[in-house]
Amino acid sequence: MNIFYFMISLFFLVISIIFIQKRSLEFKSGLLWILVSLILMIFSMNSTIVEYLAKATGIMYAPAFLFFMGIVFCLIMIFYLMIVISSIQKKLTKLIQENSILKDRMEER
Repeated sequence: MNIFYFMISLFFLVISIIFIQKRSLEFKSGLLWILVSLILMIFSMNSTIVEYLAKATGIMYAPAFLFFMGIVFCLIMIFYLMIVISSIQKKLTKLIQENSILKDRMEER
């Protein structure tokens, strides 16, 4: 069964690299996904690491640790995407204001 999870992680790694090469995925974000897929590959090949990390964090059931880490990762990604969206909104507001000023100047002439 670990081979199955390893193959899924490997597939995810290859897809991430392909999307980075096609420039469909930003390089900075792509590195995060490559890192995640490598971590999943390590976890799938050695379950004792997962069990050790689960016990170190006080979680008695190792799959629950993986579920918890997935939720934490999702929360981090949501927070990061909210920061990106806020930045884009600020840039869009500035662009609309500049466009409005230029349009007003063109109408004056």
